[in-house]
Formats: sequence, structure tokens, C-alpha cells
Amino acid sequence: MSATDPDSAFTFLSQGAIIQEFKVAGHNIVQSYPEARFYRTHNDAYLGETIGRTTNRVKGAELNNLNGRSYKLAINDGGNRNSLHGGFQGWGRKDFQGPKPVNRHGKEGVQFRYVSNDGEENYPGTVECFVWYTAGIEDGKTVLDIEYQIELIGDECDETVVGATNH
Repeated sequence: MSATDPDSAFTFLSQGAIIQEFKVAGHNIVQSYPEARFYRTHNDAYLGETIGRTTNRVKGAELNNLNGRSYKLAINDGGNRNSLHGGFQGWGRKDFQGPKPVNRHGKEGVQFRYVSNDGEENYPGTVECFVWYTAGIEDGKTVLDIEYQIELIGDECDETVVGATNH
């Protein structure tokens, strides 16, 4: 698995730890854009992105009773008055470190890392996010696994809200 080899079955982007291509029989099965620049300007559907700091919607765009207080979040869910996928500049719009080639659980893969600082999109606490993509063969077919690890690393607060997925 190589992030840069044109003959690889996979293509990844550092922005949002995006998976841009997963080729099966020479055909890309990932809904994606042909050039990286389009993810910054046209990706309202969050194609291939790591979604965070939260997944889905935060009702009313407010975190209540967290660290003894409330946190107002960006309202970016149309007319629904909710916060969606971490706000206007969720993790899919951020530049991760990587892809870094790794061997994880005995499989070839790539690793991405991002630090979300306290107050980013008004979320409390500094968290570190790792994303691993690993590839293997199961029953004669190529399988791509995604694994997330997120840890509260700052001392600004005792608790925070976090959830990650891929779109």
C-alpha cells in the first residue's frame, strides 16, 4: 500500500485524511473528485473525509453541562439550527500529517495525525487524532480497514465531546 505510487490500489490526501481512490479491477469505487483542490471548494457532501470533531449533528449547536458550562457551536446545518460534522471547518477541511507508511497489526498501511486545539470550532480541550488505513486480502479480495484513535491530551478541561468516522 502506497499513498503516492500511481499503480497502488489506493490514493489518500493529507487534507481530512481523505481516501480518494480504492481501485478494484482497475476502477475507482470511491465517490471522489479528480483533483485534490476540489475537496476544499466543492465537497459539501464530505466525500472521503474524516468527519470530526463530532459526527452527525449537535442539536441546537450547543453542548450543555460539559465541564460545568455550555459551549456554543457553529450553526452549519441549513435551516435546522444544528452543528454538523464539527462545524464550518471540521476535520475534513484540516491538513493532517501524513500519509506515513506503517505496518499495523501485521498489515501494510498509512497513518495520519491531527491535533485539534482547545477552542477549535469552540470545542473544549486539545485532542490528538490518529487515522490508520490498512489493507489486506480476505477470501481473495482486497479489504481496506479504517481505525481511529482520539485522545484528550490538553489540560484545559476534564472532558470533551469527540467522535470520528469517514464519509
